[in-house]
Amino acid sequence: MRDLQIPLVLDSRHRIRHAFSRFALRDYETAPNSFSEIIDCLKKSKKCQDIFIANVTFKSDIDDVHEDINGSTLVTLATTLDKDEDYVRSLTEDENNVKILYQTVVPVMLIACLLSMIFNLVIVYSVRWVRRLSPTLYLSLSLAVADAYASLVIGIGLVINSLLPNVYGLNLGRFKDCYIQVLEAFRLGGLVIIVFHLLALAVNHYIGILRPLHYAATVTRRTAISAIVAMWVIPVVFFLSYFSLVPDDGFQSEYCSKYNFLLRLPFRVTTSLLFFVPLVLMSGMYGHMFFLVRHHQKGLASTKSSRQLHKNVKAIITTLLILGTYVLGWMPAVLYFILTCLDCPMPFKDISLWVRVPIGIFINSMILVKSFVDPIIYVVRMPEIKSAMGFVWKTRCGLLMNPSSTDIPLHSRTDVHRVTFQVKPKLNGNHHC
Repeated sequence: MRDLQIPLVLDSRHRIRHAFSRFALRDYETAPNSFSEIIDCLKKSKKCQDIFIANVTFKSDIDDVHEDINGSTLVTLATTLDKDEDYVRSLTEDENNVKILYQTVVPVMLIACLLSMIFNLVIVYSVRWVRRLSPTLYLSLSLAVADAYASLVIGIGLVINSLLPNVYGLNLGRFKDCYIQVLEAFRLGGLVIIVFHLLALAVNHYIGILRPLHYAATVTRRTAISAIVAMWVIPVVFFLSYFSLVPDDGFQSEYCSKYNFLLRLPFRVTTSLLFFVPLVLMSGMYGHMFFLVRHHQKGLASTKSSRQLHKNVKAIITTLLILGTYVLGWMPAVLYFILTCLDCPMPFKDISLWVRVPIGIFINSMILVKSFVDPIIYVVRMPEIKSAMGFVWKTRCGLLMNPSSTDIPLHSRTDVHRVTFQVKPKLNGNHHC
C-alpha cells in the first residue's frame, strides 16, 4: 500500500489541476471553499494531506481515515475523484466547445475593433483641414479618441483573456494576473473617460444656453484642453490606485494572484456610480436646457438670435444622439457588471457557462456598435467634420503639396468665424498621392 502512495498523490494532483484549472482566472472564486484551499495548496507545493483529511468533499467517512492513515486516506481520495470523472469530462467538453466558439467569434470581433479604431481616428485626422477649432470640437474629437481607445482595450482583452489561453493554450507566465488586472483598470477607466467627456459636453452646452454672453470668456480652448487632460488622466489613475491600495489583494498580492475585491459588491457599486451619477446630471441639464429653449423660442422672431438659438439646439441634439449611443452601448455591460458579482443579486457562479459566454459576446458587440455609430453622427451632424471629411475624401491620401486655401464660413456655437481648409491641387486632372 505504501508503494502506491506516490502514484496516487501524483494522479490526484493531476486530476485536481485538470478539473479546476479553469477556475484559475475569472471563475476561481466560484469554486467551493474546499477546492480553493486545495488549489492554493498545490500552487505552493505544500503537503496537502491535512486538507484532504479535513475536507468532507473528498472523503466518504472521517472514521475510515483514522483506521489506516498510512494509505487508506489516499485510496479514499482516489475513489472519490473517480466518482467525479463524469463531472471532469463534462467540464472538458464545455472547454472544447468554448474553444471552438472563440476560434470563430474572437477573430471577427478583433476585425471589428480594428475597423472601429480606424473610423474614429480618421475623424480625428480630418481636423488637420480645420485651422481653427472651437472648444466643442476639441471635446468631440477627444471623445472620438476615447471611442478608439475603448475599441483598442476590448481588442487587447479578447486576445489576452480569450484567444491566447483558450484557443492557443498559451500561458503568459507568473505575472499574467497582473497583466489582466492592469488591462481591467484601463478598460474601466475608458468607460469613465467617455462618460466624463459627455458630461463636459453637457456643461459646455449648458453654459452656452444659460449664459450665452459669458460663454466665450468662460469656455476657452485652454479650458477645454485642460479639462480633456484631466478627463483622460483621473479615471485611469483612480482605478490603478484602487487596485494597488486593497490590502493583500490586487497588486499587493503575490504575482497579483488575488482579486477578490473585483468580484465583490463594494467595487461594483463604486464603478457603477461613476456611470449613473453623471448620467443623472446630464439628464437634468439637458431637461433644463430644452425648457429654456422652448421658452426663448416663443419670444423670438426670425432674427439673428433665433438662428443662433437654432444652431445651439442642433448642437445639443448631436450630443444627445452620442449620449444615446453611449447608454445603449454601455448600459448592458454596466448592468451585467453590477448584478453578477459574488454577493450580487445574480452571482455569476450560478449562471451557466453557455449563458455567460453569449452575454459577454453581446456586451462587447454593443460597445463596438456604439463606436461605429458615433463617427457617422459626427459626419452627418457636425458641419466642420462633414466639410473636413469631404476634403479628406477628395485628396484621398491627405498629403498636402503646394496647398491652396479655401475659406469656408463655419459657425461655432457662440460666434461666427472663418475656417480655412487646405486642399491639394490636382495634377494633370488627378489627385497625386
